[in-house]
Amino acid sequence: MTHPPLEARIAAVRAFNRYYTRKIGVLHEGLLASAFSLAEVRVLYELAHRQFPTASDLGKDLGLDPGYLSRILRGFERHRLILKTRSRSDGRQQLLSLTTKGQAAFAPLDARAREEVAAFLDPLSDAEQRELIDAMRTIERLVGS
Repeated sequence: MTHPPLEARIAAVRAFNRYYTRKIGVLHEGLLASAFSLAEVRVLYELAHRQFPTASDLGKDLGLDPGYLSRILRGFERHRLILKTRSRSDGRQQLLSLTTKGQAAFAPLDARAREEVAAFLDPLSDAEQRELIDAMRTIERLVGS
């Protein structure tokens, strides 16, 4: 079996990326009809679902530039969305958590994200939903984490 030339494969991946980012709405000014960018929502999500991560943990896991992440965290701190607590085991590290205000800011974003995914899946039959999810898992497996 012959494969398309590399340039055609690159074009196909880029076309899919453009399609999918448009489809899920990440190019809108504020993600999920909010004042937050995609990166900010991802950081809020991680803080809502982790127990006291450090900024370096978040940066590494999300693939964010340390300076960019630092600016995001400073903004969250300024708006009192996060709390920084010095680590007892390593005083150089600060552990991050959402404040009550941060949890309240994240909750509607999480609910809207769930609603958007449900609306995305709704037109598909159960079999098509399984096929789509299997295809997503295949992409994850093939390109790694």
